[in-house]
Amino acid sequence: MSVDVPDVVSRSGSSGRRSEVIATELGYLWSSMLRRGAMEAHRSIGLVGIGENEGSNTMAANLSLFLGSKGNQVALIEAALRAQVLTRIFECTPTPGLADVLGGDATLRDALRPGVASGVDLVPAGQSVDPFWAFTGEGFRDLVQQLLSDHDLCIVDVPCLNGAPEASLVVRSLDAVVLVVEANRHRADVIKRNVSYLRSLGTPVLGSVMSELAHEVPTMIEKLL
Repeated sequence: MSVDVPDVVSRSGSSGRRSEVIATELGYLWSSMLRRGAMEAHRSIGLVGIGENEGSNTMAANLSLFLGSKGNQVALIEAALRAQVLTRIFECTPTPGLADVLGGDATLRDALRPGVASGVDLVPAGQSVDPFWAFTGEGFRDLVQQLLSDHDLCIVDVPCLNGAPEASLVVRSLDAVVLVVEANRHRADVIKRNVSYLRSLGTPVLGSVMSELAHEVPTMIEKLL
């Protein structure tokens, strides 16, 4: 999976036209999420795409950087074990990570990469021979709660819905999710069907976001909910 790292807002906090545009759009997104209960009712929030390469991982990274720059303590979790990219974005070692903790081969302390950016701690994906099995049981839910004991928020890069059966297990362990959709990729009925599927899992859907990859800057669309 290829990643265009420049699409991620600057980790150093330096300003630039591109970073300012992304930060503005993220501000709109976060304001909408706050109105829907983020920080109060929802502290563990997943970003999930319909298919692969949808942009949910970059969106999760950008949102974490934005929130960290505003003084929040954010735990960013890479739960997309089949498509690992966050260690490249944040230039840190890939293992041990989430899969190693869930498999009993490492502790959360071993897996946590503190201070990858201002206010942001990262739990990378790690190594897993069976991504689905890693999320059975209560291990992931317990890990999220442990992180929330000393972080304001957990932002989770969720596996894609159409290609990773463990996505439903991850979503059910979170307080809320946001659907990330690549521009001009899916018909409206496909998006609505996936929103309905997310709703059926019992986890609140805070809205949907369009990632306009052709223009390299995430653009927020009108919320479906």
